[in-house]
Amino acid sequence: MNKTTTTLKVLAVAAAFLMLAGCNKISRDTESSSMIIIESLTGTTVDGDEVAYLQSDVLDSDGLVRVNNATANITVRLVNPNSTTGPSQFNDVVLTSYRVTFELPSGPGTPGTDVPLPFDGNFSTVLCPVDDTTSVPFVVVLESAKQAAPLVGLIGTATVLERRAKIEIFGHDLGDHPVTATGYLTIYFADYQTVAPVKK
Repeated sequence: MNKTTTTLKVLAVAAAFLMLAGCNKISRDTESSSMIIIESLTGTTVDGDEVAYLQSDVLDSDGLVRVNNATANITVRLVNPNSTTGPSQFNDVVLTSYRVTFELPSGPGTPGTDVPLPFDGNFSTVLCPVDDTTSVPFVVVLESAKQAAPLVGLIGTATVLERRAKIEIFGHDLGDHPVTATGYLTIYFADYQTVAPVKK
């Protein structure tokens, strides 16, 4: 009798662990009830004006090479806005990282030849509350890109390279469900210290 009781207890504990493990896996595998929307991507002109594109100077007037920043304006929405429960703090989103891939205006290019190399970046902690818009600055052009092909060849010339940056943003809601969004930003690379650049 005692042996039977002990066996039943062991089976009950094992079943409980299996149920917990199953619940955790389901929780991680389910899709988020939130989504991130990139409302706009903005850059700046060489004069510092905020615009819907970016002018990237490959060599600043003081002879230094610097990164270029862009800003993503991100809104978090419910996938099902008619939910009877409404939004909660678990629908808020934390942005974690992003990926920048450069393309030709007509489509994919060859990294390191006619477009800069792609790269991944990380965000400092950025919390985006549901139904709010958050402005998130990030680096979109690295110094190293300006010291390699094709950008380094622009120094001392009047050529302007028009390229497109595909920006993928990654994060998760507070229930740890992944979310992602993609946007595009047109970039004009040139040595803007040269008079009257010629677009190419």
